[in-house]
Amino acid sequence: MTEKLWDPELDTAPWEEVLAWQRSLMPDFLIGLRDRSPFYVDHLRAAPVEEADRDDAWREIPFVTKDDVRRNQRERPPELLLGTMQSVPSDRIVQVLGSSGTTGNPTFYGLTADDLERWTESLANWMTTAGVGPGNVVALTTGMPIVAGGMPYADAVRRAGATLAWIGGQTTERMVRLLELLRVDVLMGTASFVSFFAERCEEVLGYPARELPIRTILAGGEPGMGHREVRRRVTEAWGVERISEVMGLCDVLAGIWSQCGSGEGMHLTAARNVHVELVDPETGEPIEWTGGATGEAVYTTFTRIATPMVRYRSRDHMRVVGTTCACGRTAPRVECIGRTDDMLIYKAMNVFPADIRDLVVEMFPERVAGPMRLRKDTADQVRFDDPIPLEIELTGGGDTAALAREIEESVRVALRVRVAVEPLEPGTIPLGVHKNALTYVRETAD
Repeated sequence: MTEKLWDPELDTAPWEEVLAWQRSLMPDFLIGLRDRSPFYVDHLRAAPVEEADRDDAWREIPFVTKDDVRRNQRERPPELLLGTMQSVPSDRIVQVLGSSGTTGNPTFYGLTADDLERWTESLANWMTTAGVGPGNVVALTTGMPIVAGGMPYADAVRRAGATLAWIGGQTTERMVRLLELLRVDVLMGTASFVSFFAERCEEVLGYPARELPIRTILAGGEPGMGHREVRRRVTEAWGVERISEVMGLCDVLAGIWSQCGSGEGMHLTAARNVHVELVDPETGEPIEWTGGATGEAVYTTFTRIATPMVRYRSRDHMRVVGTTCACGRTAPRVECIGRTDDMLIYKAMNVFPADIRDLVVEMFPERVAGPMRLRKDTADQVRFDDPIPLEIELTGGGDTAALAREIEESVRVALRVRVAVEPLEPGTIPLGVHKNALTYVRETAD
């Protein structure tokens, strides 16, 4: 299969050569960073930064965590807009981006003019890999310009040569009407949003969403669109020819991984600017990029000047689904299987909420009418001694109680955890255009 390559030189270079080239740049990058950033002066004080191009020395470079970012922003001096990780004067920062705050208080990152240019180039590669280019009209559904899925995605659409139709931030009815009026052929949104927005389109328009001109969907913001049954349902609902799962992190780069049209999984499209490692989430030891390998993604933004990340622990757990691809790209293909922040423990068993959702959707595709979510007593609850409450929107008809018991038993057998299914009517669980968490805390009246 022939696909357009935005950066053919790096996208088709042997993966080991790409990693070696990136690592060769690390000593100069870290030495300069240590001189400019108050946080990294201390953080890298004992690290062998001058030898960071060697594997053994690189492993001694300490990780950065989300808690490090929050702490340095909370304690920031007045002259540093974004805290002590900032490595340029505040007047050089041309754009501020913020995380969504779905796993804690929001954090903020800055870009210089050069950073912004490099970001946009990488994002154009990300967008091109997902199948977007000149001639496409792309609907961006987020309503928040400051998040990764806001202004950076808008920049990416334009740089890739497509037409931007930023419809987010309006009423659902108006968003639907704009899809129709502007003859949008590419829809961008979270995995859960695109999964269930088709129904809202039919309610507003009076005809099925598959009769709209949309032929490509880009879905990200949360794991899910790599699942075959979910993809089948979305394809059928929208009548699309292509679904591309995409992924990024505001902390690192708004678009890092993107699915081509040739195979399962997402390619790294940010190699010009981001180095990625796979590590054991328990020990931090490196894991080879081989088919079937799983680990946590760790990122280094070796060209970003304003607010760099060095060995940043994303808490995203990845599975390598392939190391070759018919499209010609050489970066491994991966899928995100969950986040450390999301992982729950039922008695002695660890489980990702996404694993439960994927199993239910796979085994009961005709009975799941909408989203589902697991309920916690408190925001920081991780452990469950009783079955985990699982709210699911189910289709009408049949013995709902019997179906709930069947789902519970299927989860117990396959995942060795117990859930307590609570059937809901379709449309009960609120659905946003931004990230939709698979866990939540139910509000109670005082």
